[in-house]
Amino acid sequence: MRVKTLMTPDPVVIELPATREYAIDLFRKHKVRSFPVINKNTKALVGIISIKRVLLHPDEEQLAMLVKRDVPTVKPNDNLKKAVRLMVEYDYRRIIVVDEENHVLGILTVGDIVRRYLSKNEKLKGTTIEGYYQKNVGVVWRGTPLKAALKALLLCNAMAIPVIDDDGNLVGMIDETDLLKDSEVVRVMKSTALAASSEEDWILESNPTLLFEKAELQLPKKPVEDIMNREVVIATPHMSIYEVAQKMVQYHIEQLPVIRGEGELVGIIRDMDIIKVILNK
Repeated sequence: MRVKTLMTPDPVVIELPATREYAIDLFRKHKVRSFPVINKNTKALVGIISIKRVLLHPDEEQLAMLVKRDVPTVKPNDNLKKAVRLMVEYDYRRIIVVDEENHVLGILTVGDIVRRYLSKNEKLKGTTIEGYYQKNVGVVWRGTPLKAALKALLLCNAMAIPVIDDDGNLVGMIDETDLLKDSEVVRVMKSTALAASSEEDWILESNPTLLFEKAELQLPKKPVEDIMNREVVIATPHMSIYEVAQKMVQYHIEQLPVIRGEGELVGIIRDMDIIKVILNK
């Protein structure tokens, strides 16, 4: 199968120069996690910008400083297996499709592959997710403040994280777009002490400070349970790739917690995990 049969043509792009606030507005408007970035004059691909890079660098105003430039690309006639191999190798959820002049023609996402290929391929009914789902999973408690939950999400390098109650039972899911909806960028004044050399210590009657302005991503002071998704769609270890792909498409989600027995959380199956089946065919 060729890339061009599954890709989304003419994706929304961001032209440089642009600001961080402009990108955040686009993320909120289109509800996606990343955009291709192009040069305003040449229209050639520069790289890609993701929500995660924006969240990690709240004090960087110029988008050019946040763009990931070493991004994999494919041509429209390349084989799907090549695109999937690059996604897995680079741990990227999307591949930019370009022409010979490096102009953006389309974008192929993990979601495109799940919707347009895996969820329609009945041959995958015989392949379970047992060897594909992630067994080491970060979780947060339902009372965790949003700022701490964001830190946990970034540290475990996940798009979403399960929420558990006092007994360790799964009660919800929260992802980076949930956090972004309730956030705002604010400018705050910070201070830092100016150290004197040992020869100057006797001159100073007090410790001088330097004041400077800094942009920060501010989250409301409320717990995860206030904004988490409580309607959790689950998978079990013996479900097939085909079934999980269909659930992802039906509910417009990218990962399902994997449950065993009486609701025991044993892992997460991501769309990024199930596309690996293409490399094994």
